[in-house]
Amino acid sequence: MAERIVSPGVFTQERDQSFLAQGVAEIGAAFVGPTTKGPAFIPTSVQGIDGFVTAFGEPDGTSYMGYTVKNYLQEAGSATIVRVLGLAGYNTTAATVYATGSVGKKILAVLHPTVSGSTLTNVLLGGTTASFSLSITGSTATSASGLSPVETNASFISKYFGTSAQGAQSYPAYVYTVFPNAIAQAGTQVTLLAQTSSLSLATQYSNATTPWVRSQTIGGTKYNLFKAHTLSDGTSANKEIKISITGISPSLDPDSDFGSFSLLVRDFNDTDVSPNVLESWNNLTFNPTSANYIARVIGNSVPTYNATTGETTYEGDYPNLSKYIRIEMSADVIPENAVPYGFAALQATVPGSAGEFTTGSYVTSRWVSASVAGYNSDATGPNTNYYGFDFANTDSLSYLGPIVGSNTVGSEFNIENLAATEVAGSAISLTDRANTTYRRFSVPFQGGFDGFKPNRNITLGGAITANNSQGFDLSTAASSGSVEYKRALNALSNPDSVDMNLLVVPGVIYKLHSNVSTTAMDLCEQRGDCFHIVDLDELDANITSVTAQAESLDTNYAAGYYPWVRVLDDISGKFIWAPPSVVLPEVYQYSDNVGAEWFAPAGLNRGGIPGAIGVKTRLNQAQRDELYESKVNPIAQFPGQGICVWGQKTLQRRSSALDRVNVRRLLITVKKYIASSARYLVFEQNTEATRTRFLNIVNPYLAGIQQRSGLSAFRVVMDETNNTPDIIDQNILKGAIYLQPTRTAEFIMLDFNILPTGATFDTI
Repeated sequence: MAERIVSPGVFTQERDQSFLAQGVAEIGAAFVGPTTKGPAFIPTSVQGIDGFVTAFGEPDGTSYMGYTVKNYLQEAGSATIVRVLGLAGYNTTAATVYATGSVGKKILAVLHPTVSGSTLTNVLLGGTTASFSLSITGSTATSASGLSPVETNASFISKYFGTSAQGAQSYPAYVYTVFPNAIAQAGTQVTLLAQTSSLSLATQYSNATTPWVRSQTIGGTKYNLFKAHTLSDGTSANKEIKISITGISPSLDPDSDFGSFSLLVRDFNDTDVSPNVLESWNNLTFNPTSANYIARVIGNSVPTYNATTGETTYEGDYPNLSKYIRIEMSADVIPENAVPYGFAALQATVPGSAGEFTTGSYVTSRWVSASVAGYNSDATGPNTNYYGFDFANTDSLSYLGPIVGSNTVGSEFNIENLAATEVAGSAISLTDRANTTYRRFSVPFQGGFDGFKPNRNITLGGAITANNSQGFDLSTAASSGSVEYKRALNALSNPDSVDMNLLVVPGVIYKLHSNVSTTAMDLCEQRGDCFHIVDLDELDANITSVTAQAESLDTNYAAGYYPWVRVLDDISGKFIWAPPSVVLPEVYQYSDNVGAEWFAPAGLNRGGIPGAIGVKTRLNQAQRDELYESKVNPIAQFPGQGICVWGQKTLQRRSSALDRVNVRRLLITVKKYIASSARYLVFEQNTEATRTRFLNIVNPYLAGIQQRSGLSAFRVVMDETNNTPDIIDQNILKGAIYLQPTRTAEFIMLDFNILPTGATFDTI
């Protein structure tokens, strides 16, 4: 309503023409490479070092990613991570040891080749079940005698060969899977035999999932209710978490009402005596209209890769609110009175016929074992145990891995089956609605797979080659690792989906892996809003070699540095050689923090590398000159002043303002800000008022940069001179921005003049 003016006077009011919603939040770097866990090929924002470790794990010495990101997050608040995993899977020839008896043939152990690319061509077994020998031929040959199938014995087969390809290279095989109870389940008159077998996991990476959680018996049927999937992909996802179902409360009116239950996400390595609950979701229901509907509360969004755009999007009715899992609901029509009572049988993780699998065990007593210190198993002990999967049983744990084939293992678990058999301490009825406290069980995850050979050779430092960097073959555009890295880079291609100002792919070397490195540089140019730190050459490269790599490139969206630096691996406590991209992101962010994006991330004030304790080549002035002339930024070590970046050239050949890192990053910053601001003008009237709104935002912003030494001068034109009637009729709002970046003082020339005794300074 307009203000009503009656008597004469002077009336003032403010009209804020400067307001325009800003679209620029904190923008950080994006990192692409392998991590120990986490979602694969999905750009994921993490906050701080703790957030990175929670989502993607601690560095384990098998890649440069963890060190690079943790260094960067010492200066930055957030980062975007794209994890790379395998897309092709693998096939190999393994060796299976069987226990054969009156009941049948049971798998005792499966041995996997230790050396990538090799197969187990022959395996011979001799001896008895008490003591046996194995002769194995692969890339090398070995013969082991006095082996035992008894888990507690010092000569147990797993203890001899080890359970990982890493560190077991002196033997042609390691124990991939073992089932200590095979002999006991094989029956009587047991003998041992061995034969080679095919182990095929010719599929891409996958997350881990629980078996179907199932209902009580309703009308003679146990219904599939839901599965939980890990958000993290890879083999490690099988043994990161577990879920427990508690507080199972059947409906008061089984014919017309839904029951409820709680779901706990627990640390895999906790115990029922001391549970470590990571998340808890209470009063869940299968009522789709309820606010507590399990899929709505936890989330059911499934990542889906689009091969055309290269992006991963999510399909599902509800966003994932859990940090660890998503829910997959059964396609079955779930009766209203259904509540979780158990889970389906697990799937086999090694090849074999259905009857050959040794079954694990389920926890069938709520009483803590007398073997647990401080507890006993009689009626005076605590009701501590969760029913369900036995996480303390080796045979059971052997089924928590990548799934091979479709064979089920053992039987399903259901607490209905325990109602008459749970007699430890005192018997209870688990089907009695009043006994909610005792109705609880735990469910495992299985099926997580990295997508590549577990025995692949992983190289770092000077061992990196064209066909192996951190375990990935990047030798050609069609190589498996190149395909995997390019898929990860494609996930960052859409500026509307992912905001970043820096792209880092540590361990990818331009000289060796040019197809991937070029893809990263092309991505930055196509987006036009981010900068790439490229590793130009190998660890032992000389200046001639590295300058040749730099001179073959021409882009102002990337910069290269030389030489490699020595840093401390805080996991192993050893010093390792790292390419410049491992330490440079931290330098860039520190420079931004103490200055701004338009200040050079170089020199003693802003270019120090705190984590470096040495350089591969200690450069002199002539060498630094040679590098700088070829667009390579030296990393220098000065006595008493530490190690620092001593250059800021981009890889652009032509001499212009954009051949400097600070100018390109200034343009990236300004373009991001102005583009995000102008987005709010789309579909507004093309009038003078709209143009004024734009100018009232952009001019003060650029003036601020000028005051902070980023610009010498600027001018913004958006008026009738460039928005003529014919432009307006085309629905175009046109602007012109003129910038004069400040130049850095990279060459300081001082003349020292020696004067005679009689000279006076005021006449000079």
